[in-house]
Amino acid sequence: MAKKDYSKLSKEELIALVEKLESRKKYGLVWDEERTKEKFEKESENALPVLKEVKSKEIKTDPKKPTNILIEGDNYHALSVLNYTHQGKIDVIYIDPPYNTGNKSWKYNNQYVEKDDVYKHSKWLSFMSKRLRLAKNLLKDEGIIMIAIDDYECHTLRLLVDEIYGEDNRLGTIVVVHNPGGRSDDKFIATSHEYLLVYGKNKELSKINFLPLSPEQIEEYKYQDEVSRFKLQSFMRTGSNSRPEDRPKLYYPIYYSPKDKKLSLRKENKNFVKVLPISSDGQKRVWRWGSETFDKNKDTEFVVNTNKGKITIQVKKRFQGNGDDGSKPKTFWQDPRYNASTHGTILLQNILRKEKPFNYPKSLYSVLDALVISTNKNSIVLDFFAGSGTTGHAVLELNKKDNGKRQFILCTNNENNICTDVCYPRMKNVIYGYKNKKNKLIPGLGGNLKYFKTAFVKNSIEKYRTHPFKFL
Repeated sequence: MAKKDYSKLSKEELIALVEKLESRKKYGLVWDEERTKEKFEKESENALPVLKEVKSKEIKTDPKKPTNILIEGDNYHALSVLNYTHQGKIDVIYIDPPYNTGNKSWKYNNQYVEKDDVYKHSKWLSFMSKRLRLAKNLLKDEGIIMIAIDDYECHTLRLLVDEIYGEDNRLGTIVVVHNPGGRSDDKFIATSHEYLLVYGKNKELSKINFLPLSPEQIEEYKYQDEVSRFKLQSFMRTGSNSRPEDRPKLYYPIYYSPKDKKLSLRKENKNFVKVLPISSDGQKRVWRWGSETFDKNKDTEFVVNTNKGKITIQVKKRFQGNGDDGSKPKTFWQDPRYNASTHGTILLQNILRKEKPFNYPKSLYSVLDALVISTNKNSIVLDFFAGSGTTGHAVLELNKKDNGKRQFILCTNNENNICTDVCYPRMKNVIYGYKNKKNKLIPGLGGNLKYFKTAFVKNSIEKYRTHPFKFL
């Protein structure tokens, strides 16, 4: 593109340009919006988008289950319609937008965005900004948005979402190991992870649930009382900072009565025996907690063993969760279930009985766990980059697992027939059941689905504004 010749601008044009530059924000994300304006179809000009139902693709299995929605069309137009019908009604948004890798996986203004496109980041940010701002209106005040992304746009996206939602509403960034073997075409360091950005519309109202316990965690935290699961560890500290000269306030006597099974900071009667943190080799150590914390928890948090006259005090190390409810999610997720090849690509091939029907589908279980920590049994979940339909599948799977009544709204365009030949057939098969590539019958998850396509209204705009549901 030719460099602009500012010497030819009039005084008024130069003043306008300077005023525009002066008005720009001093910190944050700035991109060339003017040269990357998004172009829509001519039919959408001076018209309002609506949704028209395709009755032939409706799925009904159980009137007691919620009706899910699949929208075929541009997600900008779909979000515009949902702003009439679902504003402030969505509990969770989970999206997996294009990663902007430059490998002809994403079109902007009907052109593939190439690696050497100097405006590739600006185009992507323009594209995402419009949709994220529309989507924010749909969330409840306590709603949560989760965005899967990788290194190509992770940091620009985070700045963009900070701007839209406020960085104070960032709930966390999760690293998900989705390719344990690493990406073979990386020249220097093999990438094995991607990110999940998690934001609340209002952090003060947001809630993140626990993840279920893994078999390893159940085995490790094998004890349980009325409070929670726990494992036992010695109350005497070892290793670094374990000597009285290191932590003098943690060296104090504890008294125990074998007769009364009671702990105390003082010798209440002759039955109480003095216990000090002395290691097996006779070295003075310290306790893990100070005397005040010990005294507050002495009746619930300790187990005392006596063996041949030796008294050992153990403390309950509680699981970071609530009993069997699970564990607090961490920022690093690594589990064989998150492998996108096994539980994404191969799973989809089995569902559709096709080879590579879609590039890089998410692992069903990474999406499912994202919904576990963000939804309740009656949540409405929106995915406006639905692709192969993993989010819808995960909602149905989770409903089956906990008898929930979550509802999903999926939106995807039909480029390369992704909606008609991949997303919809997947939903249909997992609802009704299917035979995989080995001819094994996989039972259906049940559910109901309505199928819509985006369309445009030019002559009935006011009527649509008043009665938008008549067009749905």
